[in-house]
Amino acid sequence: MPPHSPRPMPQASSPSLTREHPMRTISVGQAIVDVFKAEGVKFIFGMPGGHTIGVYDALYHTPEIQHILVRHEQHAASMAAGYAQLTGEPGICCVTAGPGATNLVTGIAEAYVGALPIVIIAGRGPTRNAHRGASQEIDQVQIFRPLTKWAVRVDRPDLIVEVLRQAFTIARSGKPGPVLIDVPIDIGASQVEVGDYLPVGRPPKSRGDTELINRAAEALARAQRPLIVAGGGAIAAGAADEVRALAERLAIPVITTLSGRGILSDDHPLAAGGLGHHRQAITKALLPAADVVLGLGCRFEQQETNWKPDYLPGTGATYIQVDSDPVELGRSVVPSIGILGDARLVLMDLLRAIGPQQAGNRFTDHPRVRRLAEDQAALEAQVEEMAASTQRPLHPIRVIRAIRAAFPREATVSIDVGVLAQGMGGAYPYFKIFAPRTTIVPSSFYGMGFTAAALPVAKLARPDQPAVGLVGDGSFGLIMNVLPTAVEFKMPVTWCILNDSALGSIWDIQRQAYNGRYLGTEFGFQPDFATIARACGCYGEKVEAPEEIDAALQRAQQANRQGQPAVLDFIVAKERLEASAEFFKR
Repeated sequence: MPPHSPRPMPQASSPSLTREHPMRTISVGQAIVDVFKAEGVKFIFGMPGGHTIGVYDALYHTPEIQHILVRHEQHAASMAAGYAQLTGEPGICCVTAGPGATNLVTGIAEAYVGALPIVIIAGRGPTRNAHRGASQEIDQVQIFRPLTKWAVRVDRPDLIVEVLRQAFTIARSGKPGPVLIDVPIDIGASQVEVGDYLPVGRPPKSRGDTELINRAAEALARAQRPLIVAGGGAIAAGAADEVRALAERLAIPVITTLSGRGILSDDHPLAAGGLGHHRQAITKALLPAADVVLGLGCRFEQQETNWKPDYLPGTGATYIQVDSDPVELGRSVVPSIGILGDARLVLMDLLRAIGPQQAGNRFTDHPRVRRLAEDQAALEAQVEEMAASTQRPLHPIRVIRAIRAAFPREATVSIDVGVLAQGMGGAYPYFKIFAPRTTIVPSSFYGMGFTAAALPVAKLARPDQPAVGLVGDGSFGLIMNVLPTAVEFKMPVTWCILNDSALGSIWDIQRQAYNGRYLGTEFGFQPDFATIARACGCYGEKVEAPEEIDAALQRAQQANRQGQPAVLDFIVAKERLEASAEFFKR
């Protein structure tokens, strides 16, 4: 079925939904909440309205599910997406009709592009008033159809349970993504007869074609300059152990997309860095020279390539692409071998086909691993030189390295868009990531403020670990009203603002491609973010001197330990990495 084609409505009274237990009559709102409970939902992100009040009444009687009241519905979408990114489970949004639903659009688009599962319950005007100019009436299904895997309006109470069942199946299956269920107010207030609900749970995963896997194994085994490129699909598949095993067996360097960071710890000898905006001397040399490239759940999108030949596998390379979505195979780079399947299962079969490592062979002794170690040491020396800067305004790398040193390896990290937060904080080795599902990162939709608004959910998904977010001043200005939510629900995280009083990425384009004709990219006035933070109940501090950085980070962490969110406003210079200058050059 094409991605946006209308999906047929399910039939009522499917025998798969119930067991041989007595039926009971409950409200549609209660039926929705009961399905959520059965599917293991722990949190719902939203803001109530008159059209969804029945769902909220049911939640009142369901203490197992906590409702997180946002101050803007866009944050509900961001938090649901962030929760999905950290856990692999669907995030849940509940919003009212009209403006409540349309306020979700940007965050849901981010989740759709980033393949993050979300189930949305959106209110709607009563069916009797449809198409008659009812209050807050707009065709929400049409609005969300291009942004979701399935968007459906429920016009009969007896369909609600089966629609929800399909929603969880669709959101979790194949390439994950968001689903919208549009519930008119009169349907939500209706009574419905239901039986016991059988949860969908996690969907089965598909293995790759054996012949193609054998061909890929042969290509990798004979390669002289192999390379693994791991993306978000490898994270989603839970393939970290298999990526490491394959890399070590054949001594293959591993580079990642932003969403693939953590698939191999950044202090592993085979960790080589990132793509596109995040490349550096090591990956600039490795990718074009590789004779066999294994792409695992990666898409070579614009943020990873900028559509420039030297950002891609070489024309003579054997490109092996593994993806769970057939649409992605060959979408950006046509593979020599395209394998449709779950990345983890394909890697397991690849390892079997390649065979065991020869006794006595250590991957660290391989010449290319030794060369990589030399290159890593040289790159680290360059970074340390930048991190030692005593300049004012602060060098961003000094701030970023100090943040990494202050927070433990296990910390959850959000990385927002922008030339500083993402261009530096999202890049190896400037800010290292050590494990999968410890980051909230943007997709190529590149929505400003998305991860900063999502950051508080780190304390819901990984409550025992500290959480810190890197965000530019432009992005933070868009989402400041998330601070009261973090305070109210006791989600003690730290936002670190890299404040250069500019929209840095676009400022760079004006500098490089338009001879410094700056317009609309520099802020003539900035609010005092630290004061705003304190007004919202957070710890807030402005940091302007190098000698203040470490102590400020300690104070923020102390506030977090006491249950208080923190905002640190670092006043930084408009420094740029070579990778950013190259990437934005036109």
